[in-house]
Amino acid sequence: MILIKDNSDVSEYKSNPIIQELKDRDLANLEKEGFIIFPSTLIRSDDLDKDSQIFMSHNEKIRTGNIVGFLKKGKKEVRICSRFYDAGVNKEDYFLRFLLQKVLNINVVNTNINTDSNNEFYDLLVYLFPIYFENALNKGVYKEYTTKKYNNANVKGVVNVAKHLKTNIPFQGKIAYETREFSFDNKITQLVRHTLEKLRKDYELNFLGIENIKENIRSIEQVTQTYSKYDRLDVLQENISNPVRHGYFEEYYLLQKICIKILNENKIAFGEEGQEAQGIIIDVAWLWEEYLNTLLKEEYEHPQNKNSSGGISLFVDRTHTIYPDFYKVDKTKVIDAKYKNLDQRGMKREDRYQIISYLHILKAQTAGIAYPSRMFNQNKDMGILDGYGGRLFKIPLLIPQDSKSYEEFCEIMQQSEQRFVEELDLDIFGI
Repeated sequence: MILIKDNSDVSEYKSNPIIQELKDRDLANLEKEGFIIFPSTLIRSDDLDKDSQIFMSHNEKIRTGNIVGFLKKGKKEVRICSRFYDAGVNKEDYFLRFLLQKVLNINVVNTNINTDSNNEFYDLLVYLFPIYFENALNKGVYKEYTTKKYNNANVKGVVNVAKHLKTNIPFQGKIAYETREFSFDNKITQLVRHTLEKLRKDYELNFLGIENIKENIRSIEQVTQTYSKYDRLDVLQENISNPVRHGYFEEYYLLQKICIKILNENKIAFGEEGQEAQGIIIDVAWLWEEYLNTLLKEEYEHPQNKNSSGGISLFVDRTHTIYPDFYKVDKTKVIDAKYKNLDQRGMKREDRYQIISYLHILKAQTAGIAYPSRMFNQNKDMGILDGYGGRLFKIPLLIPQDSKSYEEFCEIMQQSEQRFVEELDLDIFGI
């Protein structure tokens, strides 16, 4: 396995077959080829647009971007960690796990002691499953036509002659027959039920903030009365052979895909040797922004560009809308979330112009960038703008580097969060 990090030069591994195959390939096409890309659709992510790539080449150099995840081709594996992961200190990417837990409101504890050091890749699927499950069930329980087999006196369908001769001779008043029925008990709901049962067995799941998850689990259990653990392979194969195709049920297609990979039981269950590369791709920049929202949501608006909600008008005639990441309810402060390394450098020109435009339109007093940092950087104030005025700043959130356990990492992160929120209200930022 090759271990690399986000936003890094990986040219030394350019001969790796996975990197060779995925170099300069956009994520929109990879999603069509079976990659799991989170957020679940490219449309939902501001940072991973349709032209984004896992590995970008330029002047014979190859770099990674704002993505983490796991890639596999046959027996070759590439793990893309966050840049805050140190393999020499920890076996796990605590920062990624922390972001997933905070944003997705789920705590995952693996209860299967017979696991290896690579099991965390399989854990990625478990973290993502609840949100895919919730999104699909928001459409209602999946219903489709299925073939039902009966053996009674109330014949309503096509007689199954072979089964009738086998089970009802000598004749006892029953007829074996089959019908086509529009049913909630079908290949998809059975697949989801088998996945839920597997997760119950292998993991201790705590759905911290997903209010409807237990109700949705009960709904699946109620409609899959024919569930049997011995049918798992048949259900799995039927779903592999028959993917959900109707565009209205896209959420169920995505859920079906992730359930299949979980039930295959071989980490993220991708391919045999010689097949094309497959993998899980997570937009860590999106995770960072949504994580900041968990800290700021009490006092800050969080516009959603892709949902066209919460934006502000650029012109007085309301003909154009812009979407800052965060702005204070009283519009005195604007914050842009950037998953960038700004410890030793200033803002890029386009980032600076972006927050200046937000500051001007909102008539805010201050505007700045919030980013994850390895160090406690005291140089946060960037100065007062000439002309209409306003102050620019950058504010880091310190990420622990030497934690001996995930529990210790979380404790230090809580301290970092408290200091981060407090510093946002310091007088140096003009409030």
